[in-house]
Parts: sequence; C-alpha cells; structure tokens
Amino acid sequence: MRRSVSSLQNALLYRAWIQWIALGVDAVGKPDDAVVDPEALIALTAELGDADARLRDVSTDWCVLYGRYVNGARLKQVARELRTPPEAIGEYVATVAAAGGPAWPMATQPRPEYRSRGKARLDSARPPSRLRIRLRAAFGVNARADILAALLAAPQNGLSVADLARKTRFTKPSTAFAADALVLAGLLERRPGGNRRLLVLTTPGEILPGIRPPIIQPDWVARFGVALEVLRFDRQDEMSPSVRAIEARRVVEGLLDRITREALPMPDLHSFGDEFSGAFDRWIVHLVDSVRAPAPT
Repeated sequence: MRRSVSSLQNALLYRAWIQWIALGVDAVGKPDDAVVDPEALIALTAELGDADARLRDVSTDWCVLYGRYVNGARLKQVARELRTPPEAIGEYVATVAAAGGPAWPMATQPRPEYRSRGKARLDSARPPSRLRIRLRAAFGVNARADILAALLAAPQNGLSVADLARKTRFTKPSTAFAADALVLAGLLERRPGGNRRLLVLTTPGEILPGIRPPIIQPDWVARFGVALEVLRFDRQDEMSPSVRAIEARRVVEGLLDRITREALPMPDLHSFGDEFSGAFDRWIVHLVDSVRAPAPT
C-alpha cells in the first residue's frame, strides 16, 4: 500500500473512532469535541469497514440500539454525495436492520458474521458532540432538528431556505416546510436580507438548556468527501508521473469548492506538469494532518 494511502486511511479511521466514542460507543480513546454528523459518520464507516472490522461492528451495535436518531432519507443523500460504494453502504444498513435496528434505504444483504457486542451506550445527549442527536430527540428526526443545528452556527447572520437545504442535505421543499413549522412555533423568524428572506433563531439561547451559540460545526460531509476522493484516487494502480499529475490535478479541481468552503489545506496549483505529482503528495501530508487535527473553533 502506498504510504500516503495508509496515512490518509489511518487518519480517517482515527476520526471515525473518536466520533463513534463521542456518540457513546464503548472504546478506549478521547471522544471528538466537534458536533458529529451521524449520517456522514455511518457512510464513512461503511466505506472503511474492511480496514477495521472492530470499528464496523461496534458502530453497528450503536446503530442497532440508537439508529432511531438517524434519518434514513438523509443517510441516502449523504451516501450519494460521498459516493459511498453501494455494496458497502448496502451491506452496512442491511446488517443493522437484520439485527433489529431501523430499516434504512439502500439495504442489500447483511453481513452474516455480525454479532452484537453490546458496546454502545447513550444515556445523555447533552455533550456538545451530540448536538444533532439532542435536537432530534427534542424536535424529531427530520429537517427541523438539522435546521436548528445549522442556525446555531449562524445565529446573527441567518440563512436562506436554499442555504439551509445545502447545509442540511434535505430537499428544498422539506426544508421550506420544516422552516415554516419552526416559524409557526416561534423558534424562527424571517428577516429581509438583500433580495432574499433569511431565517434566524428568535431566541438562540433558549432552544434547549445549556446550548449557547455560536456552535462550531464542521461540514463533515464535505470534509470526509475530500479525503475519500483523494483516498480512492491514491488507491489506484501505479501510473506514470505524467498521467498521475494530470489525473491528480483533475481530482483536486473537482474538490476546490469543498476545500475552500471548509478552509482545508490548499494544494500548490502553481505547479504544472510532472511537478504537480510531487505537489499533490505533499498536499496529502497536510490533508492527513487536517483530518486528525481537532475541529476548528
């Protein structure tokens, strides 16, 4: 295995472990402090499953017990955006369902050797990393909870329905319907913002006890998506330096929007020809560091 592939895969496995620990998986390690995106984490774990069977199994334990706090429609959308292999996500969700968990879309055939280890516990959703779980427990496993989570990161500026649909990965009609319900409930209000209407939290500090915005929430779908695309590219068979440089630039150019939006390390785009292959390898080192690093605050 190419060294960069091994390092990036290990970094993603590390991030997956600390996020599952943050959600209540019983394992040794310090939990992630960042707000976890359950659907992004499941899709990531499904793709990395063969690299760490124990992670796959203990995360399945959690999903069987607490998968009612996962939105199946959003999981399908996130898996599509991350380009999770259908066979990987299909086996994962089928295994959860066969073990008595929720029946999410995309199921194929369950993993026959899976046996629950009882390695998950979710006694409280109050830790900051479990914000989405807490909001879903209070407001339902639907767009309402994720809209509130998104607005807690932007309590002063507000967001349009289109912005919220992009951030939450729910459809625009579902987002608009949920936003209308939250306005009706008095949790949101509409304000003019140029040529569009923005939604803001009416009383940001009173949604649930102990929640104080702004709450930093990395876009894990975008972050995992960048790392996974690079990992898939680097797993390919050996190429000549020229071909690899051309293909690597094509990969990077397709990721630039997500890289910029999430303030991830930027590759040296001033390198051309065969030199870009070396620049790409150096960038992967920085990308590995960003995957392993604490979430931005």
